[in-house]
Amino acid sequence: MSILNLGAQLYTVREFTKDEKSFAETMKKLSDIGYKYVQVSGTGPLAPKFIADVAADTGIKVILTHSSLDRMMNETDTVIAEHSIFGCDGIGVGGMGGGYKYNYDGVMKFCEDIAPMVEKFKAAGKIFLYHNHRVEFEKFNGKNILELIMENTDPDGVKLTFDTYWATSGGVDPAQFIDKYGSRIFTTHLKDMTVKNNEPVMTEMLTGNINFDSIMKSCANTGVKWHMIEQDTVYIDVFESMKISYDNIMNTYAEYFK
Repeated sequence: MSILNLGAQLYTVREFTKDEKSFAETMKKLSDIGYKYVQVSGTGPLAPKFIADVAADTGIKVILTHSSLDRMMNETDTVIAEHSIFGCDGIGVGGMGGGYKYNYDGVMKFCEDIAPMVEKFKAAGKIFLYHNHRVEFEKFNGKNILELIMENTDPDGVKLTFDTYWATSGGVDPAQFIDKYGSRIFTTHLKDMTVKNNEPVMTEMLTGNINFDSIMKSCANTGVKWHMIEQDTVYIDVFESMKISYDNIMNTYAEYFK
């Protein structure tokens, strides 16, 4: 059984990372909660060296990012250099974007177009990470988009930022998916799902209805090491939300996490 590591997706606190002062304050607050790892996403136009220095000062390690596909493909060397400054290998994208259609032909074109970039990432010791939403679980020829991406890309150079909430929303059992594709998952995004006014909404970890017992067990069994708390929409104080999710995970699944 693998030891798991819990981090914070900075997109959750994006409104508090827009400038150097607020970014440093936010990283300190996350460190005080207990977070030791982050994904850099949604921040203001901050220099990579500044982000790396603040992370080091607060005892936090950058594990992965979200970057734009356009920059990855057209400024590949610069993006690689930035991630070397961060000290992380995971270069993530939030979806296909770039005008690619979420259909069979669009997926095939996406996989073909990113291949040279993926090779450059691999040569530099980096990994391209694809983050799913719900749309990736539409099926074409019996396979969903996420499966098509995995089948048509380099298994060593392309891995997933697997969002368990959106998988659930797409009708997929996250634990079963992890059991099958764990070797292709670099990190998860963790947020829970509840119902308000007859609509599914995001909520703090273990305050909703997703079966995280099975998800955590599958991650430990398949060696999915990294896990990022990400709540796109928060209905309470965002730092209180991050603390609730952190405490609930660490207290409930202490045997899995450092």
